[in-house]
Amino acid sequence: MSKTVADIMNHKLLYIRDGDRVALARRHIIDFGITAVPVLDETHRPVGVVSLRDLAGNEGDRFEPSGKVETVKASATIEEGARQLAESDYHHLVVVDDKGVAVGMVSSLDFVRALVGLPPRHPDKFEAF
Repeated sequence: MSKTVADIMNHKLLYIRDGDRVALARRHIIDFGITAVPVLDETHRPVGVVSLRDLAGNEGDRFEPSGKVETVKASATIEEGARQLAESDYHHLVVVDDKGVAVGMVSSLDFVRALVGLPPRHPDKFEAF
């Protein structure tokens, strides 16, 4: 049986809400040693992603999350997810269930590790999260 995105994603989903302050996104990214967080609506569906690049040029109090959100189903194979990410020109995908609810995140590095046979690895800070 082929491995799926669920096998390599970070199941501990750190996120922010639409309308949260820039400082919260920046704090999450820095404190957890990650490069992006999804922005979720009140139904836990992704409406954007905030990355280090988005924060670098934003000195304001609020932000506009990245326009289009690229998602992948947790049940997709590693190869399907990797292809989708490569075609998207992004570095992260928000992982969703069959109802479109966010359940995790997966990065380009997660796919590279899986494709060369290495186990998933996520920042240590998530262990206590």
